[in-house]
Amino acid sequence: MRINSLVAGAVLATVVLSAPTSAQVRKSITQLTATELASLRKGYAQMIAWNSAPASSADFKRSLRFWANMHAYFGQACGPTSGLNNQGMSGLSAQTRSTPEELATWCTCVHGGVQFLTWHRMYLIYFEQVLQQAAGDPNLRLPFWDYQTDGTIPLAFRSPTYVNGNGQSVANPLYVANRRAELNDGSASLTSTVTSTTAAMALTDYPSFNSSIEQTPHGAVHCASGVAGCNTGYMGAVPAAGNDPIFYTHHANIDRLYQCWLSVSPDLRLPASNLRGQQYSFINGQGQLVTRVVGDMLTTDQLGYSYATGGGCPRSFIPPKFRLQSKWKRIFPPGPWRSEVPVVFPSDVTQRARSAKVAQLVIEEPVIERSFGGLVQVALQATDGRVVPLGVISGFNDTAPDHGHDTAAMATMQRELRFDARDALIKAGPGAKVILLPVQPIQSVNKARPLVRMSVTQRQVSVQAKSIRLETN
Repeated sequence: MRINSLVAGAVLATVVLSAPTSAQVRKSITQLTATELASLRKGYAQMIAWNSAPASSADFKRSLRFWANMHAYFGQACGPTSGLNNQGMSGLSAQTRSTPEELATWCTCVHGGVQFLTWHRMYLIYFEQVLQQAAGDPNLRLPFWDYQTDGTIPLAFRSPTYVNGNGQSVANPLYVANRRAELNDGSASLTSTVTSTTAAMALTDYPSFNSSIEQTPHGAVHCASGVAGCNTGYMGAVPAAGNDPIFYTHHANIDRLYQCWLSVSPDLRLPASNLRGQQYSFINGQGQLVTRVVGDMLTTDQLGYSYATGGGCPRSFIPPKFRLQSKWKRIFPPGPWRSEVPVVFPSDVTQRARSAKVAQLVIEEPVIERSFGGLVQVALQATDGRVVPLGVISGFNDTAPDHGHDTAAMATMQRELRFDARDALIKAGPGAKVILLPVQPIQSVNKARPLVRMSVTQRQVSVQAKSIRLETN
């Protein structure tokens, strides 16, 4: 397969793709051998040690702090320093960028924009190169966190110490205390509401998929992993997330899901040619500044790696061929959290959608109050009160810095959120209504010992959307 990279209409390169070897496969973190896990820990330990290297050195540019700041940080020209006062931010401080490499790379992550998936794919491949150099292992590959298969935080990340190859108990570089306590001690797992890929995998065009997967599972997992939700803990806030090693494993899983979605029909699903000329800058394994275009780094074949099998990959999809529409009114008006105004579809409309092969609930132009950092569950409520969940709207992007760029793409990306609704409509029955609820992000891993504290944000929040509709075939 050949992919041409374009900048302003000019062909820069033709890349001939070849199949990655077995040594280039990114595995689930739970599938790593003892040797592979030791190499991963060695790499992170070295990157953390490089945090104290001189600012102008190649080593500091390969440090975990530098790479976390490349994503985002609290400080000048990025996230507000007031975020450092939020729960679970101990160990972080205000950052200032000054060197040419810092000015070119820090706080450049894309959130809420059409390049969300492409920027993070480029970011991860260079992070992986640095990790390999730090570990002294060219075969080291960044593992993924397959929370679709197992919603617990992997054991390798949960213990403050581990026993190394010499039989010594040493600090675990994969462990961070500033996560949700129940996840970090293994007593709870992420709920399927948080990790579901159903809504995203039902989509067939890149912009819609990019927008949907950024909400769930990406943003939902971030919020659920924070100490008490979004804006808390390293994982709960964009400017802090890169300081937690599990962040990179989480994003490797998002990249894996992107790849298995692309593989259904790569020629039709790759980003459009007008998106491929965008340039971004990173640091390579030698600590040098590099600038690349999106078109050079579109696929895992171009980049020389593949993924082991994991959960959450797409089902076959039949495009909708007719639309049933109803006005979406102001839901969650100022007042108590549960005072939302439900949208009820007439029985004949829900029956028609239930009898279709595919039915999607589409929320057009949703707007969540910017100061809200929680998770909102979109659900159907049956006439007998039963609640059937559809998906999650995440407030994680509200923690992202305002880069002042890509605003047109951001507006386009957030125009519609889609949720697979057919099975839910069947379960809910005639007369079901659409409601929004606070999300319970975690569940006990031991049903005989339910969690004592289940943190759910209870507050007033305003959510509006232009319309809501059903699309069926």
